[in-house]
Amino acid sequence: MHVHAPDHAVTTWRQFFIHLAIVSIGLLIALSLESLVEAYHHRALVAEARGNIEREIRENRELVKENAGSVRADQSRMRKNLGVLVALRQAGEVPGDDHLQYRLEWAALSDTAWTTARDTGALGHMDYAEVQCYAGISAQQQLISQQAQALLEKQTRAAAPALITSNPAAMTPAERDLMMSRSADLLADLEGIEQLMSQWDSHCAPAAS
Repeated sequence: MHVHAPDHAVTTWRQFFIHLAIVSIGLLIALSLESLVEAYHHRALVAEARGNIEREIRENRELVKENAGSVRADQSRMRKNLGVLVALRQAGEVPGDDHLQYRLEWAALSDTAWTTARDTGALGHMDYAEVQCYAGISAQQQLISQQAQALLEKQTRAAAPALITSNPAAMTPAERDLMMSRSADLLADLEGIEQLMSQWDSHCAPAAS
């Protein structure tokens, strides 16, 4: 924004006030245009951020459904593992063709759109209630991801006693009991994360335009 001096000397009060009015009007027009451009930029920033966040939430919603199926499958494996370990304690051998299985298939949830909107300042131009809703979704999603990471680590720890001997039947009673205890805890955690995912509310009310 530039303010230019008059091309000739101001010699009367009338000329002075005319020039002052011209400058004032020019400044008001320039400030108004600048405000309009800035407002347009903010609206565009918010629209892009909202679209990215909503798309990310939709994609994560589908991933949560897939992960819930994986968790239920692992619950079944864990119950079977506990049955195998009980049979080992009672008979000292794995029944039939049964074997121990410890694995969890998990698709990581994304938070790129949310963190980008936060870092670019787009959230500061959104409605408070809308930001609060998105923040709640993000917090729940983060909790689910943290629980999943803990589950993946517990899978390895639960299977460790059998990995040491490479033969479940060769485990000592203490190793077998430790594996049973860890497997039971893992089953409880799997049921917990399934409940957490079922309670995840991934919907926000549309923002008022």
